[in-house]
Amino acid sequence: MSNKPEYSIFDPAKIPCEEISDSNALVKEPLVSVKMITYNHAPYIAQAIEGVLQQETSFPFELIIGEDCSTDGTREIVFEYQKKYPDMIRVITSDHNVGATKNSCRTERACRGKYIAYCEGDDYWHHPLKLQKQVDFLEHHPDIGLVFSDYHLHVVSKGKLIKNYRKRRRRDVKIPKDKTKVLIGILRCKNPPLTCTVCAKKDLIDNIKVNDRKLHCSDYFLMGDTQLWAEMSQIAKFYYIEQALATHNVLEESATHSKDRNKRYEFRCNGAEMAIYLAKKYQLPENVYDAFLRYFVRRALMYAICSGDKKYLNSFSKYGSKFSLFSKILFFCHKRTSLRYLAIPIVAFREYVSKLKAETTCLFRRLVYKAHSDYKQRL
Repeated sequence: MSNKPEYSIFDPAKIPCEEISDSNALVKEPLVSVKMITYNHAPYIAQAIEGVLQQETSFPFELIIGEDCSTDGTREIVFEYQKKYPDMIRVITSDHNVGATKNSCRTERACRGKYIAYCEGDDYWHHPLKLQKQVDFLEHHPDIGLVFSDYHLHVVSKGKLIKNYRKRRRRDVKIPKDKTKVLIGILRCKNPPLTCTVCAKKDLIDNIKVNDRKLHCSDYFLMGDTQLWAEMSQIAKFYYIEQALATHNVLEESATHSKDRNKRYEFRCNGAEMAIYLAKKYQLPENVYDAFLRYFVRRALMYAICSGDKKYLNSFSKYGSKFSLFSKILFFCHKRTSLRYLAIPIVAFREYVSKLKAETTCLFRRLVYKAHSDYKQRL
């Protein structure tokens, strides 16, 4: 798809790994393992850990923290909590940074529970019954493989908290019975499970990761856990809890958000590649595959123009028929030196229009939500 170097698959068992824990104090048979990966989350990690520790459950659980050699004090905070709560906390680390994907894999391998619940180091659980609610449902519904919930969205830079974010934006989440539709929805970023709200069956996760190393044991794809939820949707049912059980912190700079336009474009191109890969793997309808392909072509072209990095451009000759009118105009300008100066303003204009459209849609949804809430109150 691109001119990236051939990806290399790593063996999770060979990732540098040291466990810091007290085997004598640890709970012996946890029903749930809470997986928390962290790197340079000093302002948020204590709240993330406290959110897990406050959980009120009728079953034993453990907290496994994957600490990837942070340089901002996160490491010291994590070690202090492990000393304070040796019966619950295990720290997985090493003497050098291994990167987000490998840190995630080695932390997941250390999980001992029947279920894995997720909370990354810059998010937190605000509801003390989150684990109990999710595990109760999983225990009583063997056909369900993953439970997720609504959440609060905290825009850190603005100090703005948007409660019940899914409900406010979409009123509710209806999971289609057709697993193909569920997969398409996840790949299109329409109501995918948010990581900090997920609790899932560990055996299903293990099977998925063994069967496709490129998706789950390489640094090729950058989308975090999206590919895991996508693949899980094909082998198990999902259940959605309408109550907000966790809070997601939106940072100015993170793995999925960046102020750097080039990083944003590269992330979107990579996400489109992953969608194309899964669309082909699960033989999604041709019109869906083509839609992902067109999105990739458009974003890759924007990335090439803004960054000057042409690693994606050679793939265009294969997909010329997938160009939209906008992409054709942009590509025409970019290829001709005399018109190249027009390309960046065109991209900037397109981004402005897209942002305006998103803000207008968001405002409309908020008005509809408010009108609907007022109507229900009057009844």
